[in-house]
Amino acid sequence: MSGPWSALPFQDDGSLQCWMVGLIIGALVLVLGILMAYQRYVAGKKPVEHLCDYCGHMVMAVSDCHHAPVRERFLHGTCMECKKDCRLVCARCKNPL
Repeated sequence: MSGPWSALPFQDDGSLQCWMVGLIIGALVLVLGILMAYQRYVAGKKPVEHLCDYCGHMVMAVSDCHHAPVRERFLHGTCMECKKDCRLVCARCKNPL
C-alpha cells in the first residue's frame, strides 16, 4: 500500500548521524544546566542592594526582627541572627523594602 509517506527517505537502521545529533543536543543541555547552576551559585554570593522607596538610597536589606543581615529569598529573607523568616527593611530608615 503506497501512501503519501512512501516517498519520504526514512532511516530504519539508526544511522550514525542521528546518534551524533542526539549526543550534541544532550551535551548542550548538560552545559546549559551547569551554567545555570553556576550562575545561581554566584548570584547567591553577591550582596544585593535595593532602592528604598522612602529614603531614596541604594541600601542593603536587613531583617525587621533584629535589624541584622539577611539571606535573601524571593520577597522575604532569613534573619542571620535568629534564623527565622523575616521581612526585608531598609538598613538606613528601617522602612519595608
